[in-house]
Amino acid sequence: MGNGNSKYLALLGAVMLGSLAFAASSQNATADAMHVSCTSPTPACLDTGSITPTSTNPPTFSFKKSPNSGLGTFDLTVLIPNNVAGANAQSFSINGTYTGNATVASLLASVTAWSSGQLDAYLGISASPTNPIGAFLPLTQAYQPSALGYFVYMFNFGSVNFGTNDPLFATSYVFPVGSIVTAFFNKADCTRKCWVATANSSALIITNGTPPPGIPEPATLSLLGAGLIALRSLKRKRTA
Repeated sequence: MGNGNSKYLALLGAVMLGSLAFAASSQNATADAMHVSCTSPTPACLDTGSITPTSTNPPTFSFKKSPNSGLGTFDLTVLIPNNVAGANAQSFSINGTYTGNATVASLLASVTAWSSGQLDAYLGISASPTNPIGAFLPLTQAYQPSALGYFVYMFNFGSVNFGTNDPLFATSYVFPVGSIVTAFFNKADCTRKCWVATANSSALIITNGTPPPGIPEPATLSLLGAGLIALRSLKRKRTA
């Protein structure tokens, strides 16, 4: 009888362990994740669970969370290919709507480029899902074959409330070709797995774009005018 009870308890324990494992796998399958897509006036580039390309540069874009609800702080992350001239010395701002901070200036995460491992580990945090460099770099290398990694710029937009008002972003900065836009969300009132990353490395990659036409500065216009006057004077002297 005692031997039968032991077998029964062992079987019950195995069933309970299996149930716990199934529950854990179900939780992992439905874990929070970030998703990004373009918004008007940028032509639609929908998140398909992988990196979403856009040919509009600069783009306007938005992030959602799955499940799409939750209050916390939002860190936008821009990856500039390390082979771009001045990749570690970019200076630009991004504007946010439905964000705690309306305009945020770029902050270089490290003077050493990210070239291996997970992005969250490179930034000194622990996030889920994971984003290995191998999920980003091959797509960038299609446009920047000599790129071996990225210089990472952070933008702390403060508080956002997913599901109520998903954050929207715009900038006048023309991204270098092959750049990646992704993000991290730190859930409020959280004690475990608080940082949420993009699912399956879903992010925007900037494929091309033309800088907006610049307006000549007053000093440039003055020099141009002086040059035209000098040419006219020289022409008159030659005619005389």
